[in-house]
Amino acid sequence: MLYLESFIHRVQFAEIVSRWMVNQANPDDVRQLKTIVNFNSYLARMWVDHLAKNLLYGLYGREPLCFPAKTKGRLKDFVARHPLYTNPRIERITSRYLRFPEDFYRETPFDGMVYYTREAGEPLFLGTTRIKRFRRIAEKGSRRIVDFMFERIRGHADDLATERAARLGVRKDQLITPPEEMVEEFRHAERRLIKSIKVGTIQSELPILSIPDVVGIKLIVEPDQMPRLLDLLHKDPASTLLEQEQHSGHYNATNLRVAYNLPKQDLLAHPPTGRSLAVLQHRGFEPSRIAAEYREFIETSEDHVLLEIIVANFHEFLESELGRSMHEDRVLAQRGNSNYRSPLATSIRYLMDYMLTLCLAPGGFEVTDVPIKLWVRYMPDTIDRLIRDIYNVPSDSSFDFHAEPSPLPPQELLADAPN
Repeated sequence: MLYLESFIHRVQFAEIVSRWMVNQANPDDVRQLKTIVNFNSYLARMWVDHLAKNLLYGLYGREPLCFPAKTKGRLKDFVARHPLYTNPRIERITSRYLRFPEDFYRETPFDGMVYYTREAGEPLFLGTTRIKRFRRIAEKGSRRIVDFMFERIRGHADDLATERAARLGVRKDQLITPPEEMVEEFRHAERRLIKSIKVGTIQSELPILSIPDVVGIKLIVEPDQMPRLLDLLHKDPASTLLEQEQHSGHYNATNLRVAYNLPKQDLLAHPPTGRSLAVLQHRGFEPSRIAAEYREFIETSEDHVLLEIIVANFHEFLESELGRSMHEDRVLAQRGNSNYRSPLATSIRYLMDYMLTLCLAPGGFEVTDVPIKLWVRYMPDTIDRLIRDIYNVPSDSSFDFHAEPSPLPPQELLADAPN
């Protein structure tokens, strides 16, 4: 169901998600999830770096330099202190940032690389690559699923209204429906959908919902450089430009949707070692088997991935990080702009977050019963306990080593209990 376009083995991932939504987990699902998510996270850093450097070399005629950024503050500091050029608006933006850095979400986690070059000893910013964090994948994926569910419920409610109009012998647009009856029809349609989830009949109807930007590149390209970039993509035998979309207004940039043929031989030549190997071991992988599993993972995968390349001039990029269209403000606005916030929508978000958290957790797991069911209502405290259990972190102040269910009190005590 959830199709992460920048992943390989993405169909297998989508199938697992669709099964878990209807509580039909296979014992091997967690191992497969861990393999798909962790190996993709490892190898995507190599192929996106390879592509970004090739494009930047083609644009600037020199090998770019780069450094990792784990927070947005590292990126924002760099672009504010080393502007490619300046004008009165850029000076106002950077001056305000340097004066009030606490207003700019500097501690926001960021998993990416910053690319630059030097001229006369001065760093010149060229762009970034980034891999969407697991929490953001879960958030964006759940939003797509919730939107689909909402449209299904609205469709069912519309069918109910059509049936009512037919019983009354009028057209649907002639109905005069009290608000409370419209609400009840929506709730009835929602109950029908929840029942189809509970019994599993909806699984065959779940569509492919694509997430196109799990891996992405942002390039600083001034207007006179744009033809050169498009020519580079056109001539690159590994890249195919599928779509070009222009954003204008509050946020100005060009989105290029690109299919990229993976450099599989290069990826095979660099299996996880050192710290990467230690991280995978901590997440439940057997060290002696990682190299063979990694090779099989690549050799049996799709040949290409899809990604977004966002292109903007330096001024517009600065606006998106520090100015009128700051990325963090846009994310917060999206989170508060959902049309559908029922317990079903909340449970979908909980489930996606739980599935991707499992991939980071230590050790291995065998799940035969999905702990978060979409037809059940949960308090956030319940999900907090489930996430803590993954990491063996207590959720209360008791001294119990395991969270075993408490035994029922003797029957005679139950009989004496007050009504």
